[in-house]
This record gives sequence, structure tokens and C-alpha cells, in this order.
Amino acid sequence: MALLKLIAVIGMVLLATNNSFVLGAGVATRACSDNRPRPTEVRVEGCTVPPCDLVRGSDANMDMDFMAPFAATSLHTRVVATALGVTAPFDLPADRAAACNWLLNAECPVSAGEDITYRLSMPVLLIYPRVSLSIEIDLVDPSGQSLACFILDARVVSSRRV
Repeated sequence: MALLKLIAVIGMVLLATNNSFVLGAGVATRACSDNRPRPTEVRVEGCTVPPCDLVRGSDANMDMDFMAPFAATSLHTRVVATALGVTAPFDLPADRAAACNWLLNAECPVSAGEDITYRLSMPVLLIYPRVSLSIEIDLVDPSGQSLACFILDARVVSSRRV
């Protein structure tokens, strides 16, 4: 009987370990300027260590966990890319920029102190050049005040490296 319990406990530990591995651990990100709040964790599909590969002709998918520092009626995603010394806004399609549509465990309006997971699916077009870049992703309220912001080092590639 004790042996069966031990096997069951070991099985549950292995299962939990495998599930956390499949979900992926957080990726290292950098802080945005102006002391904007950082997310508690960022996970990027297919990436555990930056720079993260953004495959042309696909969507780059990432989840961001954060605690809302204040209440907000709606959320908008602002993306700024820097490559080859040039910084420019990256305009997401309107449906993807409307961040309330992409909250996984919450809905708008959000409350101060609420734990939220946001999923960003960003198109990587075939016409994008293969280049290394940094991407600033900022989740803001209607007045432009940041709820969570991070910078991710990435590179645009033709196919995912294995």
C-alpha cells in the first residue's frame, strides 16, 4: 500500500513537472523606460531564451501575466520596434490592438490589483526583412497610462531554428 502511494506521488510530481515544461517558463525581458510597470511573467511560443525567433508568414504568440496597478475601462496594445538603429511604431490590426478581446482570465473593465493574463498574437508578414530587433509591448488604458510594459529581444527569421 505504501509503495502504491509513493508511486502515485512520484507520478503526480512528474506530471506537474511535464505540464510546467509544456506551458513554458517565462522569457527574460527588459524594463521599459519611465518606470512603467513590468509584467510578472512573459511567455513566448517556441522561445525560452531570447532573442526569440519571429517566423515570417506566421503569428508570434505571447502571453503576459500582470497585476493591474489601477482600474481601467479598456486596454489597448501599443507596440514599438527598434531595428538597425531605427525606432518606429508597429501598428497591430485593430482587432488585435483591442487588448480586452485577448484577456484569458478576465474581462474589461479591469480592477486595481486584479491578476490578468493577456495573449498577444502579432502577425509577422512575409515582406519583413530578416533582422534582429527589440520590441516594446505596452498595455495602456484610454488615457495612455501603462498597466504593463516590457521589451523583448527578437529576430525575424524565415523558419524556426531547432
